[in-house]
Amino acid sequence: MPFDAVPDDIAADYEVLEAVGALCDELADRLVRTGSPHKVIRRWLIGHRDPPEDIDDAINLIAMAVDLELHTPSMSGRTPVDRHLDAQRPQTDVDRQAFAALRSAQFHLIRILDRECDDLVRVRDLVTEKDLVLLNAHISPLAAGALTAMRLCPLASGRYVLISPLFMIDETMLASAMAFVRPGKALGHGHRCAASLYRDVARQTFSPMAEIDEREIDDMPMADLSSLSEVQYLALSWLQIDLLEETDRAEERAEVVAEVRRAASIDNLVDAFGWLGGRACEGPDQVRQAMTQIAELFMETIAQRARAGLSGCADALDLAAAQIAGHVASGAMNRASKDLFERARARLAPGGATLGGVHGEAARGSVDSAALDRVIQRIKALRAKTVDHGCTEQEAMAAAAKVAELLDRYDLSLDEVSVRQSDCAGIAVETQRRRRAPVDSCVQPVARFCDCRAWSEDSDSGALRYIFFGLKADVEAARFLHELIENTFETETAAFRKSEIYLGLKGGDRRTALNSFQIGLANGVAQKLDSLKTARRAATGVKTTGYDLVAVKQAVVEDELEKLGLRFTDQTTSRRRLVNADAYAAGKAAGIQFEPHKPLNR
Repeated sequence: MPFDAVPDDIAADYEVLEAVGALCDELADRLVRTGSPHKVIRRWLIGHRDPPEDIDDAINLIAMAVDLELHTPSMSGRTPVDRHLDAQRPQTDVDRQAFAALRSAQFHLIRILDRECDDLVRVRDLVTEKDLVLLNAHISPLAAGALTAMRLCPLASGRYVLISPLFMIDETMLASAMAFVRPGKALGHGHRCAASLYRDVARQTFSPMAEIDEREIDDMPMADLSSLSEVQYLALSWLQIDLLEETDRAEERAEVVAEVRRAASIDNLVDAFGWLGGRACEGPDQVRQAMTQIAELFMETIAQRARAGLSGCADALDLAAAQIAGHVASGAMNRASKDLFERARARLAPGGATLGGVHGEAARGSVDSAALDRVIQRIKALRAKTVDHGCTEQEAMAAAAKVAELLDRYDLSLDEVSVRQSDCAGIAVETQRRRRAPVDSCVQPVARFCDCRAWSEDSDSGALRYIFFGLKADVEAARFLHELIENTFETETAAFRKSEIYLGLKGGDRRTALNSFQIGLANGVAQKLDSLKTARRAATGVKTTGYDLVAVKQAVVEDELEKLGLRFTDQTTSRRRLVNADAYAAGKAAGIQFEPHKPLNR
């Protein structure tokens, strides 16, 4: 039948749907024995899982058990529903249509295809391979492609109405259910298939179908929602926020914003502006607004990643601009896409701060920038004096002590407001190595010592690199301290090669001893940094009359880190290593002697 049915026709079908629903409720009350559904559920679950604690899951399992009891035929082939309807007489035309629909109810294995409009959903019967039209205003467009099973009642209009609970199944469940299919025939009552499938669903975590409210979501011009791009799915998710209860909107919006940031990439950014340029004058306002906000979040996130020093992000916006210009030149995009991109980029504050209107946050500005610049310049001067020009280990440690002193002094000049208004930045440390070394174990202790975050990534060349991310002075100090530690490793490793332990070994034993020494050195440095951090916090706490800004700084860094839209994973290794105990002890002792508080004696 055509999918452009007139509203009056759909309204008439809704009347029948309401009558069918009322009839099903009556049948459940009259025909289902008290406690019978719970007995069925216990048989499904015993030996497999405990009854669900979630009330919605429990209600859906009860609905499955009730559906099974009402539609399981007796030896004569007639179901309890058939027998009850035979004994009743419909009073109105709508009742007669409801009776006829319920008599013809059949069980179907279904794939959701797409929404045709606010009221109609196209589904495919996986047994007969026929497309059916379902009268339903609740199934979300995001459910496109989902597998499920439904007991459907056919209406005189050719549409169908659903009388069973909504849930999703996986490919394994579908394969088991298809074992009950006879070639060339529909499932009919499908009681054995339904019993097996409901049992499988009950024994796993219930997977509800994605649903929406009855309000209109959007009129996105796409024929097949199962082929939506990632950006278009995000737009649908964004639109659904306004359909939630007001108390739930803030939490849901935060989740969707986080999902958008994680999806930020050059391809998705180009896709979003391509859609906006092609639809700038079409479709509902709320759709354009959602896509605009998503596109600007993509742009802001990519700019934030470039500020943090992430690999491949420095010229990402330039590459996106070039791609859009190329698509416009080839005729694949409208000129409006390029114009919208350039205007959005112009609104992006210097340094990648938040775009106006994205989510209502004010861009952070540097507070007391002159003082901050002085601290950073002094750290850089110390770095040039030690790392770049060479110095003794004692001088390097004294320089590190001076850095800690500068940071403490700068922290003492800050208050909560100034910390919250400070900029965050990232600094990359290149290792020129493709494999981890013992010195890399010092990265996280350095980050903790300097109140910032650190993570590793592969550079464009495939070499290992580390990113320190936090307040500007902190990350500059972290880079300096990391370089000092690398120098310490070179100095102490050279000294160990002349030690009795090393010279008393040969061949592979020397390599084992050298590696053991460096592991011990890394552990000793990390232990010393942690103890120094504890001492610093205690000293700073006394000087600031007990007020500790560490928690505030951590909150600021975490907040800015979320804007990068990154996914972090912890890497551990279970590889067994041969360890020379004497070499390890010597390395750890050398690491513990790491003394950044010694005075500078030149």
